[in-house]
Amino acid sequence: MIQIILFAGLLSLAGQTPEERYSQAGVLYSSGDYSGAAAIYRKLYEEGFRSGDLFYNTGNAFFKSGDNASAILFYERAKLLSPADEDIDYNLQIARSRITDRLETVPQLFFVRWFDFLSLLASTNFWAVGAIVLFVLSLMFAVLFLTRARARGRLLSFWLSLATLLLSMLLISLSVRNNSLVNHNSRAVIMCSIVTGRSAPGETGNELFVLHSGTTVTVEQELGEFREVRLPDGNKGWIRADCMEKI
Repeated sequence: MIQIILFAGLLSLAGQTPEERYSQAGVLYSSGDYSGAAAIYRKLYEEGFRSGDLFYNTGNAFFKSGDNASAILFYERAKLLSPADEDIDYNLQIARSRITDRLETVPQLFFVRWFDFLSLLASTNFWAVGAIVLFVLSLMFAVLFLTRARARGRLLSFWLSLATLLLSMLLISLSVRNNSLVNHNSRAVIMCSIVTGRSAPGETGNELFVLHSGTTVTVEQELGEFREVRLPDGNKGWIRADCMEKI
């Protein structure tokens, strides 16, 4: 009956603009209809709408409705678009505290963690455009270096050309990393209540571990309906693809 009501509600919203539906979801959330709000937010996501606020509100709606795995999934997505938002981090930690699995995380190198955070502070296109602008400036300074007669002016042009070239290379690296994290993210959240990790794809491999909903894993490779995943503690195993959703 609940599914029928939600479906009918979504049909009634079909003629509204995305902004109106987004506002309607907020009204439903404020009135305590968390499942209804989550359904509308999720539909907007499936239609291709992307924003940190949308993902954050979707995570909140799922969390309030009791779907902790979906809440973690959307908080993780929100974090990719708004890495400096403390509210997202706080709610994500609360949601994670409610999952069954307690796995030790292999520490990430400080430089890698810092570089990932920096790359997510702006979009892929922002970093790419900045890199192009700096590269053009580098070429201009290089021309000045080749054409200036005075030694002092040539030296200044040389160092400015080198500095802008290096900054351009840095921004290109940030653009590539941002694109990899946001558009080609290999991390996923376990959505099934329980799933067994095996030593080989299929149901015949040796049982290696058991995972529960809400646990975050990294997909290493794909084979048919199975995925090899790496756990936060470094262990690996094969699980069914339909038991996870990519971040």
